[in-house]
Amino acid sequence: MELPRPVTQYDVFLSFRGEDTRKGIVSHLHGAFRRKGIEKIFKDDKTLEIGDSISEEIKEAIHNSKFAVVVISKNYVSSTWCLEELRMIMELHNENLLTAVPVFYNVVPSDVRHQKGTFSLERYGCSRIMLLFSSKKRTMAAKVQKWREALTAVADASGKDLSKCEDEATMVADIVGKISDQLFSMEPLDLSHIVGMNVHMEQLSPLLSVESEKEVRVIGIWGMGGIGKTTIAKYLYEEYSRQFDSSCFIENVRILAQNGLPYLQEKLISILQGQKQETSFWCVEKGYNSVKSNLKGKVFVVLDDVDNLDQLQAVAKTIDWFGAGSRIIITTRDFGLLYSFGVRLLYHVSFLDSNDAIQVFKQAAFERGQAPSEVYEQFSIRASRLAQGLPSALDAFGTYLRRITWIEGWEDALRILETIPHQSIIDIVDTSYKGLDDKEKSAFLHVACLFNRDSLQRVNDLLVDGALRTNALEAKSLIEISPVDGCITMHLLIEQAARNIVLRESGFLPWRQRILWETDPIISVLQNNTGTTTTEGVALNMCKMLHTSSIKGNVLKDINSLTFFKAFTDLNDIESKLKFIPGTDMLPSNLRILDVTGSKNLTKTPDLSRATRLKELIMKGCTGLEQPPEKECPAREWT
Repeated sequence: MELPRPVTQYDVFLSFRGEDTRKGIVSHLHGAFRRKGIEKIFKDDKTLEIGDSISEEIKEAIHNSKFAVVVISKNYVSSTWCLEELRMIMELHNENLLTAVPVFYNVVPSDVRHQKGTFSLERYGCSRIMLLFSSKKRTMAAKVQKWREALTAVADASGKDLSKCEDEATMVADIVGKISDQLFSMEPLDLSHIVGMNVHMEQLSPLLSVESEKEVRVIGIWGMGGIGKTTIAKYLYEEYSRQFDSSCFIENVRILAQNGLPYLQEKLISILQGQKQETSFWCVEKGYNSVKSNLKGKVFVVLDDVDNLDQLQAVAKTIDWFGAGSRIIITTRDFGLLYSFGVRLLYHVSFLDSNDAIQVFKQAAFERGQAPSEVYEQFSIRASRLAQGLPSALDAFGTYLRRITWIEGWEDALRILETIPHQSIIDIVDTSYKGLDDKEKSAFLHVACLFNRDSLQRVNDLLVDGALRTNALEAKSLIEISPVDGCITMHLLIEQAARNIVLRESGFLPWRQRILWETDPIISVLQNNTGTTTTEGVALNMCKMLHTSSIKGNVLKDINSLTFFKAFTDLNDIESKLKFIPGTDMLPSNLRILDVTGSKNLTKTPDLSRATRLKELIMKGCTGLEQPPEKECPAREWT
């Protein structure tokens, strides 16, 4: 059973005739929306439109969009797909379920309104005489009539005519600017239903201390992706922003900053002034004075999803820029960024407890938030445990499972979710992963595949510059360090997604993986001696092996990049299922860990002469050893 696509809510649906506009105005619109920070855009990139019926994917996208930009070009009506899209769009527009924005691209709107010239629908052959003899023609005629009504309606809607604009670039900027402003200024959010918000507010209200009107306060909200930082910030904005002279919520700072830091400055000023973004700075320094002058009053500013110190310095270089009583809220995944900026009022967003987690899942999965039977109650517990209190995962799992209406389907879907990361989790972790440097990426993947729940001290000792790397991962909300036992904990779903990164980077080819952890690929690589210079780590749990396998000759020696090798089993097992054939004793020089726990058939200690970097030699339960390792063993520890 495959995972169905999650239902996606889109901000903008782009309807267009591909052969006319795909590489021109449509690509310009798409790029302009993204530069505005509007990421949820549906743009059908299929080059062929086959058949009379549009796909379910497109129907779903139209129904789940807030705006539909309809680019009407000379060949638009030659596609029944386009006409069907237009019919659906205008029906929803007339019911106020979305807003249609027509763009008349090198065509005359009156031709569209009256279906003249290239917009004539006579090509569909529905003459009155033919209608008398063919039910198929009558069906087609009804469809054509709907298309006529849609074309007339779209011509009457408020839109843009290229012939009346200064140029195409100006028209695109105007369309995107107006839609962006409307998206931002839509009706106030109803966040009263958010589970656990009261707990957050109890801890954040004292930090905000809005009654204190003489001081400026900067509050940092940090935590892993998908944990609810933006939702909390929106709640605070809705709750408090009206008490200030002016306010500004800049969402997706990380994405907006891709347009340049001056763009961020322009965005801040335009929102604070309540007008279209017209100010333009050619460099960050040029914008400082303008930003500073707009922050003089008592302002409430939210900077959401910040991932670089430069972004903060561009719009809030010093606290002196802000008027008395101002409040600045910064959300980020990176604690280190907040600390570097001098933020000392910090709120770390924790995972939901089990009761709240189940409630969040049920809200997404069931009508009225109630499981219909005990079976589904148990499914809810199982899904909540998998999400481990991560709100975005609970919501994604619930939304996905809500579409499955039979018990066996839920069972199959949960089994898949337990082994394959959901796309929403992959997206969250990919974003964090891209923000790491190469050494941090390596440490992140090694923790996910080899060292999750190991002691911090051990991991720091085993990884190159371990303390520096684990500190960075903790600061960026990718791992936590237990204050009780000092162990590293990586969230189960982050671990899933991290392992998925390893698979994707290797092209799903075991011999190209930098770390191997699944039984069959490991056995295949070892038996066929296909380990390469990419292979850095192996973690084989022999308890999961169904059959006994053997390692030939000096297979480990030939994997020069191998740093960590773990082949372990339960000490209570009668025999190990991995047989070390005599001669399997030469080790690669980069090896840092050799763990062969429970390898009862191992009779000889491996030759450690080349393994000059070995730090741990673990041979518990190797009862077949004729003698223990020599005293000159380079490992710091061996058991």
